[in-house]
Amino acid sequence: MRQSADKPAVLAFDVGNTSVKCAVLVHGCWQRLARIATRPVEDLADRLADGFPKGKARALRPRRCVVASVCPAADNAVASFSRGLGIEKVEFFGRDLPVPMKTKVRKPEKVGTDRLLAALAAKELRGAPCIVVSAGTAITVDLVDAQGCFAGGAIAPGFHLAARALHEQTALLPLVEPARPAEPAGQDTTSAVQSGVYWSCAGGVLALVEHFKELPGCGGAAVVCTGSDASLLLPVLPGGDSCAEPDLLFKGMAVALGLQP
Repeated sequence: MRQSADKPAVLAFDVGNTSVKCAVLVHGCWQRLARIATRPVEDLADRLADGFPKGKARALRPRRCVVASVCPAADNAVASFSRGLGIEKVEFFGRDLPVPMKTKVRKPEKVGTDRLLAALAAKELRGAPCIVVSAGTAITVDLVDAQGCFAGGAIAPGFHLAARALHEQTALLPLVEPARPAEPAGQDTTSAVQSGVYWSCAGGVLALVEHFKELPGCGGAAVVCTGSDASLLLPVLPGGDSCAEPDLLFKGMAVALGLQP
């Protein structure tokens, strides 16, 4: 499929602390292209080249590349790789591109562009107020208030980060794969760690969602969940007004660029 000349495809990167996700926007729809481990950043450009479907990207002829990054050490590699594809523009949200999201925080310039873009997309998709839960390396729970402003939120360790920290900072606790345990009371060390990691993360998110809903004007806030571990959280979130949006950040990019989410 070839993008028309008046609407060239847009290549986008979501650069996280754990992985770099890449997608291309074609005719208003996002197509995932690759997911590559972010670290080590020293050879990231080479690994992008190895894992990237260059033929497909060139067939779509993207002439613009946009990046949302929370790992500055990886930015040069991503930009260099994109230019190697012949893309004329490599633009970073927060530096080259604004995120058109009003905020009610003390230092708006310190808020991660990933959180702002996700909030922008959630507002577009579900309206305001809404609550955005992103479950990756970290878990963020952010509030878009009734006026449609980013009103702050909370940042906590994600499931895998919590499990790894327990293993690395103790002498005997094993490294467990996060999962929802069959029983809350673990019957051995492994299941006890799994239960503790799961319910501390999931219970914390649920408590924050309930506290946000108690704020003035936020009682009917929809909950939009995204990120690689969103499936672990959905079972404990309010069923009637919670949904999963796997490409929420990319959809926020489209809204910020004036394209369809």
